[in-house]
Amino acid sequence: MRGIETIRKANNGLASAIERQGGFLYDEQIPELIKIDRLMLVLVRCGNGRFMCPVQDLNHFIGIIEEHSKLVENVDKPLEPSDYVRDVSLPAA
Repeated sequence: MRGIETIRKANNGLASAIERQGGFLYDEQIPELIKIDRLMLVLVRCGNGRFMCPVQDLNHFIGIIEEHSKLVENVDKPLEPSDYVRDVSLPAA
């Protein structure tokens, strides 16, 4: 896996932790990944699909998804949350 090897060269402890987590990422790990390689792709799985984005843009896209889920159809009837972020991980090589 190219991503994990890039991480390992910069921060072996972080790479080991991500491997123990099965490739899944925690919020507190994102800033360190941005420092290592801001353009590293991460996989974002949502309730309505999935997409990949550079780790530097992850919080921006999560914010869009969370704001979109708060939209209302009209003032009388709020929509159910339309989408949510299920998890974020390194893509498989």
